[in-house]
Amino acid sequence: MVDLLPAGPKLRSAGSIQWPISQFEMSLTGFEHVFPNALDTPLANGARIRVMPPIVTVLLKIIAYTEDPYRRAKDLDDIRPVLGRYESESDRLFSDTVFDAELPDFSVANAFLLGLDLRSLATKEDATYIRRFLACFLSRDEEKFEQDDFAARTLRSQLLTFERGFTGQ
Repeated sequence: MVDLLPAGPKLRSAGSIQWPISQFEMSLTGFEHVFPNALDTPLANGARIRVMPPIVTVLLKIIAYTEDPYRRAKDLDDIRPVLGRYESESDRLFSDTVFDAELPDFSVANAFLLGLDLRSLATKEDATYIRRFLACFLSRDEEKFEQDDFAARTLRSQLLTFERGFTGQ
């Protein structure tokens, strides 16, 4: 339920961590957003824990997936629900920003806001990963998606709208 990662200042400045048993090297790109953006979250026993918000989680999942899509395929499964639910408890979905974007369908407004918020959060290095992630999916032949299942078409639609938010186009 909780991932605890040793990502203190020294490791973040080194840019990666190598796990002792597996020798797997994990990038720490994007981790500079974790601590300053962490949210204080109450636990059932009255204790509190600081957790990273969905926007930072998505950024780290995008980076991880982009670096090793075969090994990190699960990260895509973690990104998909956020594309459909981001800010779902917020009035932002009904804001002028969403209305002015003239989205093709209200169902992609969450993805648009996620892209918009990531644009303001991402560093240049983060943005490079996000563009590579989007290119991985959006460069595929659109007709292929028409023949695929509903989930694939939905993901493509969400990513196109996420891209609009992220690029401001």
